[in-house]
Amino acid sequence: MSRLTKILFIITGIIVFFFFFFIIYFISISRSSANYSSASFTLPITTQKSNFSFLFPNGPYYHKIYLATSKDGLTWDKQNKILFDHASVPGVVIKNGVIYLYFVDASGDSSDKLSVGISKNLGKSFDKQKIEIKGATLTAVDPNPVLSDNGKIRLYYFASPFIAGDPAKASGQHKIMSAEGSDGINFESPREVFAEENITDPDVFKTAKDWRLFVSKGTALDLAISSDNGITFQKQNNFSWNEGGVPSTFNFNGTIRTYFCGKGGIGSATGADTGKLTVESGVRVEENNKIVCDPSVIQLPDNTYMMFYKVQELNQNSSNRN
Repeated sequence: MSRLTKILFIITGIIVFFFFFFIIYFISISRSSANYSSASFTLPITTQKSNFSFLFPNGPYYHKIYLATSKDGLTWDKQNKILFDHASVPGVVIKNGVIYLYFVDASGDSSDKLSVGISKNLGKSFDKQKIEIKGATLTAVDPNPVLSDNGKIRLYYFASPFIAGDPAKASGQHKIMSAEGSDGINFESPREVFAEENITDPDVFKTAKDWRLFVSKGTALDLAISSDNGITFQKQNNFSWNEGGVPSTFNFNGTIRTYFCGKGGIGSATGADTGKLTVESGVRVEENNKIVCDPSVIQLPDNTYMMFYKVQELNQNSSNRN
């Protein structure tokens, strides 16, 4: 092989390398707008090593978790304080006055797995711990904690078969699992509660007569109902909704309100207990030139409310990594 041929070979290899690099880069961007981001938000991307999370410009490495407070569930006061950086999809529950804030953690060596921030002073500060689910064989994302009837925390989650890439793109049925734990950190006995293709982001809530589950399909939702206290759920084929995904449903003294990622920010709707959602006017939480999504709500002992949510800068790219 002549010297000129070798040089041409090397140049060709470099061109091919950058060609595929940019193909992968633009695919990662297009996925964020094609999935549950079709309104104005992005689906968290799970990677095996958090050190590589910054390569996915719409993944949880670029998300931040914030807090807002309310007296009525409609008007929310943003606290404008970052609770967790490189974190996404918050899910919160309060037990015996202690707040347990679960989220997809893309910081440090967490590998985009679940962590929990535990607050014993009603949200003034949080102690972060890694979550352990004994016996789990799939990656847990999209956490949704609830208090079970036995006093334990039951953690519902999307069990992703992916260790890299967008979990929502997995083929076949997507599994929603649950596991229980007493300390909010260690969970066991994971079990499948619902499965269907293309679903993410479980939202489990109790009504006066049953347990119910919303799951996201982009900006659409499916509804499933449980007859065994949240152990398994059956899909309700007569339910229809396409106003926004990634829901969080909360009982405001008899008014069942569902928050969702809508156009322009976090919206709300009522009627989840009747099987028909009705959008409430206005936007509950919004930010100029930012994506606001993934709401989760608790009630404090003084009967006020806290909402935890995700914020992402628009036009995020890997050059912005801190």
